Amino acid sequence: MKVIAINGSARKGGNTALMIRRVFQELETEGIETEMIELSGKAMHGCIACYKCAKNKDRRCAVTKDFVNDCIAAMDAADGIILGSPTYFANVSAVISG
Repeated sequence: MKVIAINGSARKGGNTALMIRRVFQELETEGIETEMIELSGKAMHGCIACYKCAKNKDRRCAVTKDFVNDCIAAMDAADGIILGSPTYFANVSAVISG
């Protein structure tokens, strides 16, 4: 079993990463493999509504200039997904809300 966490904080290795690692400690004691993806500093663009993902049915974004296809592949391979984000003005970070 594998669980990935996507850290949507602007601060790589910050408080959100610390909280994710704390959850990972518990999962790892149960023998669950973990992986954290930090979005800080990575170029990601929002959906452009081209619908090529639906047409191609290949679980890939047609826009290949950014990091999103790596995230999609990691999510597809995972049994569980954790989304971590600091709270800004009662909402998650912009990179998580996409």
